[in-house]
Amino acid sequence: MSICCTVLGLYLLAAVAKLWQNVVAFADLCGLRVPDAQLVTEIGKGLTVASVAVTALWLFRLLDPPRRGGEGKARRRGLDADLAMVLAVLAGLGWLVPVPHAVAAGMALQTVLLVWLAVVLVARSGIRPGDFGLPTRWHPRTPGTVSVLIGLAASAALVLAVFLLIVLATLPGPQGGQPPAEGLTELVDSVRSAAIEELVVTAAVIMLLTRAGIRPATCVLVSALMRALPHVYLGWQALAVLPLGLALGFLFVRYRRVMPLIAAHAARNTMVFLPGWTLVALPVMTLLAIVGTLAALALVVRGPRADDRPPSSRGGTETSSRPTASRPNQPAQNPK
Repeated sequence: MSICCTVLGLYLLAAVAKLWQNVVAFADLCGLRVPDAQLVTEIGKGLTVASVAVTALWLFRLLDPPRRGGEGKARRRGLDADLAMVLAVLAGLGWLVPVPHAVAAGMALQTVLLVWLAVVLVARSGIRPGDFGLPTRWHPRTPGTVSVLIGLAASAALVLAVFLLIVLATLPGPQGGQPPAEGLTELVDSVRSAAIEELVVTAAVIMLLTRAGIRPATCVLVSALMRALPHVYLGWQALAVLPLGLALGFLFVRYRRVMPLIAAHAARNTMVFLPGWTLVALPVMTLLAIVGTLAALALVVRGPRADDRPPSSRGGTETSSRPTASRPNQPAQNPK
């Protein structure tokens, strides 16, 4: 129950402002009376600032210097906690101060805090960042074959979701639309959505719920519903997000690699900002769908392998998080 409450709290911090604005937009699509647009915006801004504050306080509490451990570790944790508070103040100012591009900066800093909080919460449950594919070193490495295939398969799922969205747009009933792809704030928001949806809503939620003893299929379904809910402003088109969430959730459960999902989602979201995108959108997206489908078939044909998951998670998440101090000389074994 504790982990489930943690997942719910993390999700609300990441999505509460968008949920408010998009549920109001959906009510407007259905012909219901909604508050004034300016009031909706101000309430959404207040919810965002409150989310930043709670995120920072929660992170500060988790980073509180431990009572046990060396002085160096306590100093590092204290500096991390101070940094979290500084980022929170800057993010809040970004949302509140009427300065050009301030909202974009506040959005970016808020994303850093949310991702940081998600990683810390997952780590506190006994799962290291390397266990779900986050880089543990600063210098970049060339992506492996399986990572490239996962990224292409995720790109196909994203493109097919767009095609399904176009089909659903022809149905009678409430139908919304995407905001125009222009401006720095919208660009930052598109990258932010990729990071939040894949690292928080997919990776962190699935890993935490799995630690709570919930079956992986149920974890994927919950993650997909969490992903789809903030898209209700699209009306019927929001249903296209559900199979997308199921596909990306399955890829994560199978391979435990979140970076290819983030890269594919961010690339898909930012393509629309390229000059002349409307002229090449259909052929490029069709090519991505074909190549990504072939990559997914290649993953199926090659079958499961021992090196599919990140090195630190090949023994299983539960195995990697168990204490091994009583058997220090025995190497970890992969399950047969």
